Amino acid sequence: MITELTNIDLIKDNLQANNKNEVFEELAQMLFDNNRISNKAEFLTDIREREILSVTSMDGIAYPHSKSKAVKIPAIAVGVKREGIEYGDEEGIKPTVFFMIASPDNDADHHIYALQELFGKFSEEFISDIHNSKDKHQILNVLINS
Repeated sequence: MITELTNIDLIKDNLQANNKNEVFEELAQMLFDNNRISNKAEFLTDIREREILSVTSMDGIAYPHSKSKAVKIPAIAVGVKREGIEYGDEEGIKPTVFFMIASPDNDADHHIYALQELFGKFSEEFISDIHNSKDKHQILNVLINS
């Protein structure tokens, strides 16, 4: 499923963002630039509304997600910020790896399946492998082969 939802153009190996909202903006821009969402502002509103319900972060990985009418094609935008970003995590851990999951607002549950697949990969070794990746191609390889 990962190979259907992300690609090299949806991976940023060095996010410029310095806070949670900037992470959201940067990842959503990749989704918009790659024709996965039709309206960035609408999608970000849906992401932020979902985030209010509960913080989408654990063990150094953040996974903001939402069903949205702005989503044209289900996708995952991936970002890495090795220094970490304050995210409001209950344990105070700053995520360094970010997966923004865009799912259409219909009866399908793409985001549930994407989350299940991603959660199966989450580990300290997974984070380390992503941090040690030299470029987007290596990050994609880690995502596919973990």
